[in-house]
Amino acid sequence: MATILENVKRKVEEMKKNPILAGQNLGLAMAAMRDGINSRAWEFYMTQFARDENGALDKEQLARLMGTDNTLGDPVLDRKRCYLISNAICGMSTITTTGVGVASVEHGVRGHVCDLAGPSCETGIVLPRPPRKRLGRKKAAKK
Repeated sequence: MATILENVKRKVEEMKKNPILAGQNLGLAMAAMRDGINSRAWEFYMTQFARDENGALDKEQLARLMGTDNTLGDPVLDRKRCYLISNAICGMSTITTTGVGVASVEHGVRGHVCDLAGPSCETGIVLPRPPRKRLGRKKAAKK
């Protein structure tokens, strides 16, 4: 069975090929964010990342993504769950980053072992810094 991250990557590839799916994903993510982790909207959104390529649902993966596996409140796992939602909010412009920050979310699910020593945010993306404004004195007003 595929891992959660593999499911995410597969979903990203589907959305790249079909922008309508990216828009639908955006709507699902917004509903999940609005309604919260204990909602049906959250479950519906997360279910897509707990299904393998044949559509079979992995209940342990879904439990991890819902936090119903007694991990709700774990700050590391809560952050990874939130990344799955927040990374989708911009729709087409962010589909390629849907999996950013999600790696190792399923550490311990079905005995899956993840490298927990790596960075907490697995982006690999370096953003340029905006130019600094020069701070100077304002010219005195003429009298």
